[in-house]
Amino acid sequence: MEAAYVARIIRTFSAAGLTEMCTGPAPLRPRVLSPTARGQAALAALDAATDRDLARLTADLNDREAAEFSDVLARAAHLLGAAMAPERRGVP
Repeated sequence: MEAAYVARIIRTFSAAGLTEMCTGPAPLRPRVLSPTARGQAALAALDAATDRDLARLTADLNDREAAEFSDVLARAAHLLGAAMAPERRGVP
């Protein structure tokens, strides 16, 4: 994502009371973005909705299909994790 787009998202979340930015510990004192209590509650609601949707979508799978689906998700997570590795993003 472009830095300007991420900055707009962070500003929007902050204005909605979902995140807060604070200065990190010395010596570098980087800024740290954290969810507020309201942000944590919103994230918990999204997680619960995701769990409900996934349960609904997979309810009719038999054991073999469920295992195959789990394997596919694990493979996708592995591939996405490898794609996000620092050496793949050009980050030192």
